[in-house]
Amino acid sequence: MPGSGKTTLAYKVYNDESVCSHFDVRAWCTVDQEYNEKKLLVKLFNQVTGLDLKFSDDIDVADELRRKLHGKRFLIVLDDEWYTTTWDELTRPFPKIEKGSRIILTTREKKGAFHGKCNSDPLNLRLLSLEESWELLEKRAFGKESCPDDLLNVGNAL
Repeated sequence: MPGSGKTTLAYKVYNDESVCSHFDVRAWCTVDQEYNEKKLLVKLFNQVTGLDLKFSDDIDVADELRRKLHGKRFLIVLDDEWYTTTWDELTRPFPKIEKGSRIILTTREKKGAFHGKCNSDPLNLRLLSLEESWELLEKRAFGKESCPDDLLNVGNAL
């Protein structure tokens, strides 16, 4: 379901200090419904290497990426993947998941989540209730304070 916090959760994990220090290499790629496999692999390659290279059509970017990742502990995020075929195409260059390497996949499709399952079961995020949503908004907006009385009507009307 869109808007349930999948990308936000993945982003927080991806940028967590302990996660950053655990992996040799990290890369983030937003997939979307319409995507170009080679462009996404080039984007991942450039994040992995810290370069900004362009590849000619005769270069196998997947093979180059596989070589750069070999022997490294990597974290790859494939955000907003839509189709199981996309998972198959985009994970081709990744060496066998070992040495603690991980791929995080966010998807709206339960079928896609189970298709991409490697090391753990998919996490199914649920929408917050109205009360939970209000509590989250209040904590974010006012910290340890409560919402001022003159704003309660506006907040509760949402």
